[in-house]
Amino acid sequence: MDAKQRKTVIAIVLAGVIVLGIMAITIVAGTAFFFMRHINTQVTPRENAEAQFAEARARFAGQQPLIEIRRDRDDEPIFHRELVTASHSTARLEALRVLAYDPKQHKLVRVSIPFWLLRMAPSKFSFFNAGDIDVDLDTDRMRVTAEDLERRGPGLVLDEKDRRGALVLVWTE
Repeated sequence: MDAKQRKTVIAIVLAGVIVLGIMAITIVAGTAFFFMRHINTQVTPRENAEAQFAEARARFAGQQPLIEIRRDRDDEPIFHRELVTASHSTARLEALRVLAYDPKQHKLVRVSIPFWLLRMAPSKFSFFNAGDIDVDLDTDRMRVTAEDLERRGPGLVLDEKDRRGALVLVWTE
């Protein structure tokens, strides 16, 4: 290989490395921006958190949650499939919202997941991962599909208080 060919190969490899580096930085920055925009965490006293939960629950007065946790049956999740089959909603869902409070850390977390992202998820997904707060819910057993949520339409998905007093409210809108 002569010097001219070697320079060409080096230039191509260098350009490829630069393009890959820019793509990696873009992906990391985009992911960070997405999480900053859709996850809000604040430290707040229990009274303030309970007031925010009461305000959010007021929209769903009298509505049965899609998933219920049976404390008398080893925390078995009960998926009320009859709510899905009875609904057949035509409303287009925009987001899955999660409100969670950890009383030990006094941390209130609001998560808003765009529904387009859930439509791209695998057919079965765990819709809530507590992340950095301590919520005692076995989300691996709470499997629900985006199609189930869309058939149900806007409404209450989960309203629970775990054994340690952590609160979780999940709904679609």
